[in-house]
Parts: sequence; C-alpha cells; structure tokens
Amino acid sequence: MQFLLFVGANNTLAAEEVAVQIKEATQEYPNVYLFSAGTIDEAKSLARRLGSSIKLAVLMEKVSPDEKSIASAIKEKTFSVSLLGKTGPMGKFHQEIKDLKGKGRFILPKDSFGLSPIINKKHKVDEFFINIEKLQVWTTIWVHNFAHWIKKDRHMPRIDPRAGMLPPKIARSMVNLVPFSGEGKTLLDPFCGSGRVLVEAAELGYTIAGADIISKQVSDTEENLRSMNFSGLLEVLDATHLSTKFSNIDAIVTEPFLGKSKFRPDEVRYMVPGLGKLYLGCLKDWLKVLKPGGFVVMVFPWFSDGKKVYKTSEIIDGKLKLSYNPLKRGIFYSRPDADVKREIVILQKK
Repeated sequence: MQFLLFVGANNTLAAEEVAVQIKEATQEYPNVYLFSAGTIDEAKSLARRLGSSIKLAVLMEKVSPDEKSIASAIKEKTFSVSLLGKTGPMGKFHQEIKDLKGKGRFILPKDSFGLSPIINKKHKVDEFFINIEKLQVWTTIWVHNFAHWIKKDRHMPRIDPRAGMLPPKIARSMVNLVPFSGEGKTLLDPFCGSGRVLVEAAELGYTIAGADIISKQVSDTEENLRSMNFSGLLEVLDATHLSTKFSNIDAIVTEPFLGKSKFRPDEVRYMVPGLGKLYLGCLKDWLKVLKPGGFVVMVFPWFSDGKKVYKTSEIIDGKLKLSYNPLKRGIFYSRPDADVKREIVILQKK
C-alpha cells in the first residue's frame, strides 16, 4: 500500500528524521513524502513515531480524480479536496461534488496541505488529495494528536520558557535521528534540563537516564516524567563525569549548555574556547559510557561576532575522529530570533 506523509513546514529536522526512520521514503512535494507499508496500521505506527509528522494519507486504488468518483467515496457529512503541490480555486469542483451527492457540506482548503489537523478532528471530514499528473486520489487516514503535543509543550508541571527549552516535536525528531527503535535500548541525556528529550524517548519505548549539574533541573525532569507516568535513573552530575555513574548506554541525545543567553559580539571569541573545552571533555568521557557502536546526537552552537562564524563542532575534527565516526553534520535548528545557530551532529562510537 502507498502512503503520503505530510510533515511540519517549521520542523527543519523533518527530512533527516524521515530519512532515518523511513529509509525508502521519497520526497514528492515540499514537506510531503511517499512511502510503502504492508498495512494501514503499520503506516500509522510509523507516522505516530515521528516528531515532524502531522498527517497521513493512503492511495485510493479504485477512485479516480473526477467529481463522480470522489462523490461516491464520501462517507462523512463534510468533505474537502486539495490539489497536491498546487493551489488554485476549487470552489466549483467542490460544489459539483456536493450537487452529485445531493447533501452534505464542504470546506475549501487554504493550500495544497489541505485542512489543519484541528479541523480534521473537529468536523470529521473526508479529506481527499488529487495528483492530476498521475490521476491519483489519496485520502487522509490519520492526523497527529495536537492536544497531546500542546500538553507537552505548555502544560507540563515544570516549564520555563525563558530557559530556551526544546519544543517537544524537535526533541522527538532529535531522538529519531538515532537509527534504531527504542525497545530494549537505553537513552541518556546528560544536560536533561526539564526532561524534554527524556519524555520523548520514553514515549518511544527507551529506558531513560538523565543528568544535570543543577539539582533543580533534575527535580524538574523527575516531576515532568512522573506527570507522564514515566521514570528513569536521574543524577545530579557534571556531564564530563558521566562515567562515574553510567555505563552500557546505547544512545546519548542532548542539547548541552550553549553559553550565556545574552552576550555582546565582542564576547564570542572568549566564549567559544570554553564551550569547546566543555564539549571535548564530555565526548571523551562518554566513550566510557557508550556501548561499542553507540550513538551521540548533540547540538553544537555556531556564533558570529559580525566578522567571523565560530563553529564549536570543529572540535570533532581533532583527536575525537579516532574514537567517533561523524555520521552526519550540518543539520540545523534555530529558534525564532535566536542569536545562536544550532548545528545537530550525529556521531557513532567506533
């Protein structure tokens, strides 16, 4: 069976996440991926796993892109039809389908992405997508649980927007850059903050562990995990000394300390060496913590003083190359109006 996966346009990790978790997927349109699965349940399971996914559609083998055929496929009272990869007036087409049905109502899509997941859920819409060139019709079979994502973003017990926490969907996508499923694996976040990465890892089936040098961050993580009925081994610990408490870890996924939240351009050249020393110390210690072949997914900040760009990930190009294989570099995520550009790097212990 063939499926179309729609991903969030604002999730800059989407392409990498899809490539790791659905290896045979191909991009058909901006933010739309084609893949095959044996059953609808299998496809839904893949979509639920991703942080970037917002909607899933299945190819309707026996439906053609004409008004009569689509009208015969409508089961709900409300319907909507979008043109894949295109925008244009669709009012007349919808009205002709409604006239053929003799009842019901339609909602006009705003763009080729169709309706929002909220509208899909609220109105129980039969939503269709037409590929004019291939004479195909697809129908939406799943949308992401937006209420659950909002809860994790805004309504956890311990949330501090000023701390610059990772959005839950970005945290999920980062976890999914590790190229295996969570079952039977242990994931550790050495800069756990309020536990965003660990919540997402736990939902994916990982055994979780975390550390932070600030005791309040560890207690915040514990409370947030408990609110979602999860638990893990948590320690108040310097990230450069993980090996004193942890071992046999399959994956480390983290956004580390990125330096001062507010800084002058002239301070950058003094900040970067300190951060480089911290990250180097961490990665050396983590070699004792990770299993052979274990993975690190880590954020490295880039700074600019207006004249030069300072890339903290350059520490990987030294002696660390003897111990880690850099699998992927140059994956970027930046918060709106951020002074710091975040490069995500995937490493594997040799």
